[in-house]
Amino acid sequence: MKGIKNMEKFTIPEINFICIFIGDTKAETIGNIMDGIPNMYEKDLVEIAEQSITKLDEITESEFDKLNFTENFTD
Repeated sequence: MKGIKNMEKFTIPEINFICIFIGDTKAETIGNIMDGIPNMYEKDLVEIAEQSITKLDEITESEFDKLNFTENFTD
């Protein structure tokens, strides 16, 4: 996929999941998710984790940096 202009690539559950495990880099975020998988006892959570990792793997570090996983949506 060439370029990501917004968050459309990710589902809302994936965005929420990434927000929980967000790191300073794409690689750190993927590592955080992978570290959390052994503690996920529901199949649905593992599936979201795997989907999130797959989609993160498909984007560059530069594309990751342009995505806003830390937006405060409570305003």
